[in-house]
Amino acid sequence: MGLTLAQPHKKSAGTGTRVPLSPLHTIELAESLSHLVAKPPEKDFPIYSIARKTSPDGRELVHSELVIAGKRTRSNYPLAERYPVHFLKSYHPWSFHGDPRIEFENNRAAAQIVGTPEPIGFDGNSFRATFVPGKPLSKISPFTNVEPPHRCLGIAEEAHPATLIGLWRVAEEVFEQLEKLHSERFCHGDLELHNVIVCTGPIQTFLVDFESSERDFSGPEPFWERKRSRDLAELLRLAIYLQCGLGSQRGRLASKSLGDLPILFDHASTFAARLDAADRGALAVHKN
Repeated sequence: MGLTLAQPHKKSAGTGTRVPLSPLHTIELAESLSHLVAKPPEKDFPIYSIARKTSPDGRELVHSELVIAGKRTRSNYPLAERYPVHFLKSYHPWSFHGDPRIEFENNRAAAQIVGTPEPIGFDGNSFRATFVPGKPLSKISPFTNVEPPHRCLGIAEEAHPATLIGLWRVAEEVFEQLEKLHSERFCHGDLELHNVIVCTGPIQTFLVDFESSERDFSGPEPFWERKRSRDLAELLRLAIYLQCGLGSQRGRLASKSLGDLPILFDHASTFAARLDAADRGALAVHKN
């Protein structure tokens, strides 16, 4: 692939060129690619395909990739000069997609609220942003795509406490970011766990994919509460699973998830009983 993700300011034995991906992250390019940073080609140079979405008939609709910005891109987007290696999502002309300008503006507004890197730019069929090297929370959580939900109780009971504690800290950080957005009447609109990126160097969480977001929501309060609840639902379910293994926690995430338990699951009493058992188990361990 010709690249290595690296922590900022960390020395490397490699012979490539270190390039910033964001204010927090760098990437080391192999010598065979380094010259494209100093002397860029006219067009972007793709170096790594991240994801593709195709139609039922096989036509490509969306393609996300890591690119080295070409001369045209750097001329059009000032931040591309600072971050020549960045994320590019391209919508093919025949696909039905939202307005990349709205996605850009939503990302920029969210970044200003939660303090994350701002996006780079957009045009009629593409969106550009700094790249966050990490894994989606959906791939880290052991509860992803487990059906029916009560099967997660056994997973929580058998999971190592360190795993559950680490996930709880991540969930709390995501919750705090959502609370900041909601305080500004900003709803994400598609907050599933695959739209939360967990980065390990340094450890931090990032919300991504704001194309369905709404800013400065001014509708009736019941409508706003429904949108807020949809933003929080998957995260709150994760919080319940974790507490079924750890026992009830303290803080705003714990209070919100436990308070919303009756509306999070069809058989909420099953989860309530498991939470009681986890609390009794934690108390017994504490006494011993």
